[in-house]
Amino acid sequence: MRAARFSWIALAVALLGAGGCKSVQLYEGPRRDRDEVARIIGDPVVTAGSPITVILRRVDDQDISFTQTSVEVLEGRHTLLVDCRIAETKRVSRHVLEVDVFGGRTYRLRGEAGPALRECTGVTLEARD
Repeated sequence: MRAARFSWIALAVALLGAGGCKSVQLYEGPRRDRDEVARIIGDPVVTAGSPITVILRRVDDQDISFTQTSVEVLEGRHTLLVDCRIAETKRVSRHVLEVDVFGGRTYRLRGEAGPALRECTGVTLEARD
């Protein structure tokens, strides 16, 4: 019985992880070349031991599914709504970021923790390349 429960939990976690691997296209029309879009990456909702997690909730006026961890947007200014979760305290704070992104670049959301990892003091968007 215990092994069957573990198998179902492992399967659910694997499916959640697989659903978030592909970027969501948040612009009209056919998929564009990588040099024309910016990719913004957040953390998965389910993490294994990460002390701080930053989850992308909305880009401009478009909600992001909890299974999605990254989006592709056109170059320009965008409004991001993100949740920052501290594992130890289970405290969640919501942050709004106004960001300018450029085509052909990949960006990662990063949480900034306060003293002793007790709270999320801010979130930034960093270029990865």
